[in-house]
Amino acid sequence: MKRLDYLKLKRIIALSIPIIGGMMSQNILNLVDTLMIGHLGHVALAGAGIGGFLFFVSFAAFTGVASGVQTMIARYQGQRNFQLISQAFLLGLVLVFVGSSAVLALEWVFLDEIISLFSTEVLVFDIARQYYFFRMLGLPFLTFCLVVRGFWNGMSKPKRYLMVIVIIHLLNILFNYLFIFGKWGFPMMHAAGAGIASTLSLVIGSLLYAVDCRRYLKLRSLFDVSKTQLTESIKWLLNLGIPTSIQQFFFALGVAVFYWILGQLGTVEMAIGNVLVNIVLVGILPGVGLAMATMTLVSHSLGEKKYDETYYWPFYVCFIAIVGIGGLALFALIFPQLILRPFISDTGVLAQAILPFRIDTVGVFLEVLALIFMYALNGIDRTRLVMVISIVCQWVLLLPIAYFLSLTLGYGLIGAWLSWVVFQAVQLLWFGGIWIKSRKKLLA
Repeated sequence: MKRLDYLKLKRIIALSIPIIGGMMSQNILNLVDTLMIGHLGHVALAGAGIGGFLFFVSFAAFTGVASGVQTMIARYQGQRNFQLISQAFLLGLVLVFVGSSAVLALEWVFLDEIISLFSTEVLVFDIARQYYFFRMLGLPFLTFCLVVRGFWNGMSKPKRYLMVIVIIHLLNILFNYLFIFGKWGFPMMHAAGAGIASTLSLVIGSLLYAVDCRRYLKLRSLFDVSKTQLTESIKWLLNLGIPTSIQQFFFALGVAVFYWILGQLGTVEMAIGNVLVNIVLVGILPGVGLAMATMTLVSHSLGEKKYDETYYWPFYVCFIAIVGIGGLALFALIFPQLILRPFISDTGVLAQAILPFRIDTVGVFLEVLALIFMYALNGIDRTRLVMVISIVCQWVLLLPIAYFLSLTLGYGLIGAWLSWVVFQAVQLLWFGGIWIKSRKKLLA
């Protein structure tokens, strides 16, 4: 493999650090949510965990549209085709607005039925319902933010996204404090207050993004080109976005099923699962940031017809991930109690969480590497293949093994997280193998 020189390292870092910053700020927000709700007890943690994962399922499919917008804009940047950049941005916004509005209407009608699938315990159900009700009101605003993220990442200007997302998260923390605990004259709403806080911060953030992006929000860009060009752009966005959206939806749905398995183990196990997932995202989200940077670099180089450079980008990024995220994983393996103790006050529950947390740490490291190759494949328009592999690995491998190990054989949380490690290892080998095989086509 060609050596990672200073200029390439600088380019990767310049692009990925702001993206990682945005991802980390989101994770810090999740941790603050978990930390604040954790003071309400493990029942509140379990209920908010259900609501949080259901909201993840709600918006997951729209990340495919944002990913498609990012790929298109990065390609147009590489081709120096600036006229179509605004068009791709607007098409993405229209698509997510229509889709998120439809999803919100369905969720509104079937809210109780959806929540009841995951818990029949009255207290957990009530908390999950209240939290999820307020969170889902922010869905259209979140999808708007996702497309803006794809836009600025594709433009290789992720700092523009980072500046506003930090404001959003700071507001969320403030609103959490006010609405969860009823401070400064605000009503004490407990876990439901966290849902209100998230939605309010997204509304304000969307307004800030709209002001920042107003230069590119010009409807005439949809009509300044021929109908043929507009049709081709729509088809390309759908070809990129639909497979990724389907993949992300099934992934999120699979996470919800995984969470359902934890729910069958008990409320304590579900609470532990909620804490573990939010803590471990510290490792995953920087990995997603690196993966998004990889997709932009790959698509941009492909647009410039620099095929040799296109092929080697994911390997360069993997090296950075091994050094950076590998260090975090090693720290987590050695000091699990130090990380878990602020979130779990009960010593018995804490003891149950340590081994699953260590296992999940290994899974996260493998997942980050798999994501880098997965997003690289998305960058060369192999979204359908990525979709098939991801769905097969999760639904044919992960979920059956998780159910068998944790419930049938009785290994509980340990069995569930062992299945996650197997899942990520298979994905890494599969995506990485396909990328290596693509070398002949890219370098031909």
